[in-house]
Amino acid sequence: MPEKSGLKSVTVRSGFGFLHALLTAYAITIPAMFILAAVLTFTDFPEKYVTAAVLIATLSALFVAGFKAGIHNEKNGAVKGALTGLVYMLILYLASSVVYNDFMLNKRSVIMIISGILAGAVGGIMGINRKARPVSRPNVLRKRDDILKKYRK
Repeated sequence: MPEKSGLKSVTVRSGFGFLHALLTAYAITIPAMFILAAVLTFTDFPEKYVTAAVLIATLSALFVAGFKAGIHNEKNGAVKGALTGLVYMLILYLASSVVYNDFMLNKRSVIMIISGILAGAVGGIMGINRKARPVSRPNVLRKRDDILKKYRK
């Protein structure tokens, strides 16, 4: 049973948030890469911007993944987000190394791994510090109670 502490409930299965965050990251990255491939195929997009476009798509997906990892946990958002970014980048590195049959770490790979870890950590911090949504939204048309009414004469 999850314990209640404040507005959020403690996640008993913290691995669930981690796996959900990883799946979310890949669910964002894969369509973004297909869109980028279509843009490269059917337009005259300059190839010097391809690396930046791939980096932006990957880091935005890792930010969202870190945010998701932070939402599912109550503390250590930076650590959970950074771990999500590290695992994401390691899976991506291993997959590309198998496809290209090249397991060397170069400067570009190290920069991508470090930036992925940082993007996940920032997303995790944002996920932990987000405001909790109210359980039910109050009726907007209803006149709100005056909270200062008891202090007025």
